[in-house]
Amino acid sequence: MKSITKLLLVGAVAVMAMAVSVAPSEAKKHKKMAAPAPCAPGLTCSTPDSKVMACGADQKWVPALWTPVCMQPFCPPKCS
Repeated sequence: MKSITKLLLVGAVAVMAMAVSVAPSEAKKHKKMAAPAPCAPGLTCSTPDSKVMACGADQKWVPALWTPVCMQPFCPPKCS
């Protein structure tokens, strides 16, 4: 009975050691995600469902007022 308890204790310590060593590398992966780049005022782009977006003065994408939708061959470049 004592040998089973020792075996389980050693196994639990080994699992904890692996979990602690993997945690920092997982945290680094999540920090590398960058924020989307701001747009330049006056630019336009289109979404996959053919809605036209314009870059406002606050450097954020807003729906275009003059041409809210576009026909596929004449759409501006896709939004990233």
